[in-house]
Amino acid sequence: MKTLVTYLSIAACLSTAFVRKGYSLELHPLFSDNAVLQQELPVPVWGTSTPGEEVVIEFAGQEKKTTVNAEGNWIAVLDPLVASAEPKNLAVSSSSGKISVENVLVGEVWIGSGQSNMAMSVSGTLTADETAGAAEKGGYDGVRLFKVPIDGSDDPMTTVNAAWALPTPDNVARFSATAFYFAARLAKDLAVPVGIIQSANGGTNAFSWINNETLANDHAAAAVRTYWEAAVKNHPAALELYSTSLAKWREKAAEAKKKGETLAGRAPREPIGPEHVKRPTGHYNAMVAPLQPFAIRGVVWYQGEANSREPFHRGYRDLMLALAEDWRGDWASAAKEAGAEGIERRDFPFYLVQLPNFAGGDPEGWPIIREQMLKFWQEGTNTGMVVAIDKGEPKDIHPRDKKPVGERLSLFARANAYGENIVFSGPIYDSIEIEGENVIVAFTETGSGLASLDGKPLAHFEIAGSAGEYFPAEATIDAGKVVVKSAEVSEPKSVRYAWMSNPEEANLGNVEGLPASPFRSDSE
Repeated sequence: MKTLVTYLSIAACLSTAFVRKGYSLELHPLFSDNAVLQQELPVPVWGTSTPGEEVVIEFAGQEKKTTVNAEGNWIAVLDPLVASAEPKNLAVSSSSGKISVENVLVGEVWIGSGQSNMAMSVSGTLTADETAGAAEKGGYDGVRLFKVPIDGSDDPMTTVNAAWALPTPDNVARFSATAFYFAARLAKDLAVPVGIIQSANGGTNAFSWINNETLANDHAAAAVRTYWEAAVKNHPAALELYSTSLAKWREKAAEAKKKGETLAGRAPREPIGPEHVKRPTGHYNAMVAPLQPFAIRGVVWYQGEANSREPFHRGYRDLMLALAEDWRGDWASAAKEAGAEGIERRDFPFYLVQLPNFAGGDPEGWPIIREQMLKFWQEGTNTGMVVAIDKGEPKDIHPRDKKPVGERLSLFARANAYGENIVFSGPIYDSIEIEGENVIVAFTETGSGLASLDGKPLAHFEIAGSAGEYFPAEATIDAGKVVVKSAEVSEPKSVRYAWMSNPEEANLGNVEGLPASPFRSDSE
């Protein structure tokens, strides 16, 4: 998508804060009508104008002045703001002109990024009609939407063709479901405006979202470099094969159409290569770098399907920790390089969604990448994860029940980013004790207590002896722990839970109704 015509009306795009021909003074598109500015943090405001000019920025009783540098860029930093749902104007002026950005709120700003399950829109969810009705009645008035167009670049870009949008039924329907439901619930529970920025594209490997330095030098990207070298070398032959296959597929599709039939399957996919929009670092440079150093609270992430096979799944934790470091470090660097003062590097929150149940997932890779996601939370700094093992669909990699997923991210944020004393996660494996034929499993994040989510006996537990072969096991909750045993294993050594791509009706959780994460006690 190269423009926003399919997302916003032309009128919305022609905001007074948008770049307009004939005006030397310009603002970055993140400062457009209907924007939300981050509370409690310094807020950089930037744009372009004639070198040497003085630019004056006025907002919420503050006035800041700055000078346009030799390259025509300027930046100023507003002091930390107080949350407000009262619309205000952001005024920017210089000798070249004046800009008034209207209907600006102050609250919380988050980015929602990843691949297709983050990009999947509200219109495709089970709660689409309910959400449209609520939007029609003004139920999401505190939420603002910013959708970054899909693009790729070898070098960091500085701007995007986008603008903030109001939560009308049409705009909501086309926005990321996971990100929107996260923002809507957060706005409701925190009682402050929330701006949510969608920067996502389907089918993307995490390597599309790392920066150039990590791709070139970080050990976490070693597998990416090996893969990419081979992909570039083989691209001419792969592209020729693709062209031939596509021509044949189109011919068959035309024949099927004449017969009133639909051709099964999908068209061949273009092989990734040097110009492909999803190439390594491509989305980071075109869809993340241009957002820096906009003041944000943090990031929510739904991705991993494209990393669930060799050679990527075992290194997912390390690549994601490097990715989070890229974003955090570059956010601060962008402010410093632009000349902004008072912007310190922050390990801002970075929370991801663990892959849900899906029968088509790689039998080995799908469970391992879930484990890698859990380690990302446990071993990272200000990282997190929510479990979605109960919200997948066996035959669809794009499950439609997105509202609970977004709301679980909101719950996690309320506890960890905002300090609320609430239960925010389902049970997480902690340790085991072996007592005869029994394996006694202890958990953290048990809330008000362990529970079977459907009232049935616990399912999908397995134990193994010294040989390492796993057998189905019975599991019961006893004294705040789970006791697991199997008639096939008299001397157990290890236990695992929901260790498969599609553990349907996996039912261990806590009293609060949050599901337990899959795990294995013999983790690599």
